[in-house]
Amino acid sequence: SRDDAEARFNALPSVTPRESDNELLAALEELNIAEEELRAQHESLLDAHQSLEHERERYRILFHLAPDPYIVTDERGKIEEANAATALLLGIESSKLEDKSLFMYLDSESRQSVRSALTDLAASGRIDKWQLGIRTAGNGIAQVEATVSVGQRSGGTGFICWLLRDITERLRTEDSMRALNRALNARVAQRTRELELALEGERAARKEAESANRIKTELFARLSHEFRTPLHAVSGYLEILQQNIHGGLTADQRRDVERIHQAQEHLMALVNMILDFAKLEGGPIELSMAEIPIEETLRGADTLLEPQFAKKAIIFTHHAGNPTLTAFADREKVQQIILNLLANAMRFTPSGGAVDLDWRIENDNVVVRVKDTGPGIPGEKTEQIFEPFVQLREPGSVPSGGTGLGLAISRDLARAMGGDVNVNSSVGRGSVFTLTLPLRKHVLASKLSAPKTAG
Repeated sequence: SRDDAEARFNALPSVTPRESDNELLAALEELNIAEEELRAQHESLLDAHQSLEHERERYRILFHLAPDPYIVTDERGKIEEANAATALLLGIESSKLEDKSLFMYLDSESRQSVRSALTDLAASGRIDKWQLGIRTAGNGIAQVEATVSVGQRSGGTGFICWLLRDITERLRTEDSMRALNRALNARVAQRTRELELALEGERAARKEAESANRIKTELFARLSHEFRTPLHAVSGYLEILQQNIHGGLTADQRRDVERIHQAQEHLMALVNMILDFAKLEGGPIELSMAEIPIEETLRGADTLLEPQFAKKAIIFTHHAGNPTLTAFADREKVQQIILNLLANAMRFTPSGGAVDLDWRIENDNVVVRVKDTGPGIPGEKTEQIFEPFVQLREPGSVPSGGTGLGLAISRDLARAMGGDVNVNSSVGRGSVFTLTLPLRKHVLASKLSAPKTAG
């Protein structure tokens, strides 16, 4: 420094004038250097002070513009600084909050918990989070989440930083969500109970329907058996009359007996069909599955109806196929299906019309088609005709005399054998009924269960 340089100059011993000039110049040089160093240090101090002021100003701006309330207190909770968000929350200007205790703005429950927690926090020096109740400007209580940390100043005194976040709306939303969840759970429980009751009712109704269906099936079977006995008796007495055992018949009497015999056969066919339906409704039926000749089986079925086609003046054509080909099916059931399809075609085909039967092999299946030139079936009713006791006819027309069971029984029998019966028809252009059966044995057992027909 300059004082040090002057002291050293004064302490110099007396010397000659030349030596004195040299030493004086050296001391002056040192004095100039020291002065320059002092000036540089002073400028550094000014720069540091200016930077510190800038940092302080930046801190004040960030402190007061922070969106959440921010408070600095001493270790006893006396407010030293509070930002604008704190003033907005408490409804008091920031300058008026200084030197006031933060505890006076806490609710009673929070005040007690904070007093005991601050001691532990000061000792540990950690950062902690608390949920507090703060008295707001409108004398209400706001729930805040407080992030609290403890610090030490250079002089050894401590301070506490409080960062508050208002969570009142969040808690209110959570309460609303919990209430909504409770309401939804109650509604779900109520709906579940309603569904359980409905399911129980459905089970009870199904049991009643099954019981009624079983009673109906048993009634069909019993009535069919009861009808067959007198019908067989009628057939026997008609044969006695036709054989002239009790005397000859006149031409008129013989014609009447023949009509009675035809009516008896028709009634017997209806009874047999109802009995077949009762068997299907009763559950599993026995099927004698085997390799059967296709052409021979079909020929045996249509032979039985050829006289009736001729009597009604319907042209019947059987398009023969390869007589050596076989299919895996029940021969008797196949003939019954073909008889039903042909009888149905004959019933709805007017005199002078035509019925064709043909078959072919398609994709390892036997496909039998019965085509007629009848009135046809509307597209929306093609599935309805396969339901039991359903007969379609034009308004004002005479009933066909059937039971409405033939097609239903035919489809069930076909499906029991691994096949199906379908129809392709349009009004005014006739119908084509198709029987599909497996050409070979796949996974069918010797005894198959026929699906029950709804009715």
